[in-house]
Amino acid sequence: MNIYVTILGMVLVTYAARVAALLLLRGELPAWLNRWLKLVPIAVFTALILPPLLLRELGDARVLALGPALPAGLVGALVAWRWGNLLLTIGAGMLAFWLARLLISG
Repeated sequence: MNIYVTILGMVLVTYAARVAALLLLRGELPAWLNRWLKLVPIAVFTALILPPLLLRELGDARVLALGPALPAGLVGALVAWRWGNLLLTIGAGMLAFWLARLLISG
């Protein structure tokens, strides 16, 4: 199948879904839907971040293995929460990763 046809199909489906939502809702969203939609970015971010922190590939299997990424992620999250500085968060996470890797590898 032509890649342009695929992209056009994706555009049409996305556009149709958005237009349908606008036409059906016409105005304010219900309070319960607003509360639910506010949680979607957190859920997506968690789904993207946690597997690399907690899982390792051993052959064909993915197993729970606590490597250096987990302490680095925890330190980065703590620094981001406490100070809110992106550069400090990246630096602290990288330092924690290197230290954890040094300690784990021996």
